[in-house]
Amino acid sequence: MNREQILVLEIDSEADVGVCRRKSVSLAGQLGFDDVKTGEVAILVSELVTNVLKHGGGKGRIMVCQLQDSENRKAIEIWCFDRGNGIPDMEKAMHDGFTNKQTLGIGLGTIRRFSDIFDVNPKLSESFNDIDIKSLNSYKHCIRIVKWIPENRWKGTNRNLITGAVSRCKPGETLNGDSYVICNLSPLKTIAAIIDGLGHGKDAHLASNIIKEQILLKSELPLVDLINYIHQAARGTRGAVIGLVYINIETSKLSFVGIGNIEGFVFSPSGKKSLISFGGILGHNIRTPQIFEFPFNAGDSVCLFSDGINTRWNTDELNWKDHPQKIADYLINNYSRLNDDATVLIISHAS
Repeated sequence: MNREQILVLEIDSEADVGVCRRKSVSLAGQLGFDDVKTGEVAILVSELVTNVLKHGGGKGRIMVCQLQDSENRKAIEIWCFDRGNGIPDMEKAMHDGFTNKQTLGIGLGTIRRFSDIFDVNPKLSESFNDIDIKSLNSYKHCIRIVKWIPENRWKGTNRNLITGAVSRCKPGETLNGDSYVICNLSPLKTIAAIIDGLGHGKDAHLASNIIKEQILLKSELPLVDLINYIHQAARGTRGAVIGLVYINIETSKLSFVGIGNIEGFVFSPSGKKSLISFGGILGHNIRTPQIFEFPFNAGDSVCLFSDGINTRWNTDELNWKDHPQKIADYLINNYSRLNDDATVLIISHAS
């Protein structure tokens, strides 16, 4: 991750609200944010600076940076430092409209939703090369937010991939607690996932579909940021587990991140490689997401399935040259459990 420090602004009077807002909005426009997203940046900065003046000891500092990741995605990053006594009830402060002084009253919850990354008292990055890190030790608290520039939505298909998917609810239920999503980010990049809401029925259906919706809305985020974002979005729901893949045809790579018991593997002419998930429940508790990368070349396939599919089958009994939909239908018809929702997702790299 490359960071370019752009602005360092002191906060010690009401006039600084407008100054910080205008300078941050100007930078956001230069980076490529549209009018709507630039307006969100204005709200974020105004609230953060006002909070310093009203709650944070009256003095602070804001640092606004440009971020760029290894795939040249850009973001605006804002560090806001203060000398206050902290937030005694973080959960309460996350509710919309929470304020006990004259701030905007939009609440940290709204700030968090406007942000793609939201950290309270994060470790200060060593990449502030031209900033005296020791000078920041006098500040007691910090909020860091990151907002990525949305990529233009690709409305076409990824012609290099052939997909097959099938999902059904537990017999006797009318709502499916499982869901899946396939989103083509560009002609060469695709993100796909299986989401399994805990249990089954209405509450599981709600949890999995909230996460599915957020993946579609935030699909341009780097995978770790996306997992952390949907984890926050799922708070208040029953929770869910997920298996998520990002396929980049240009680099012939597949990246995988899994939370909970979604199983899967990459199948190639040279053999089968299992996908590794870590324990946790989105919306409740998760470990730091871990990304695993695999080669993904012409003739390879990736298969994901929820725990509604039993594991008493062998990859050798399937012809992986068949259409993925045929394979997915076979698995759900022959190996699905009667006491749970079941989903299979298969994506093959066309030869």
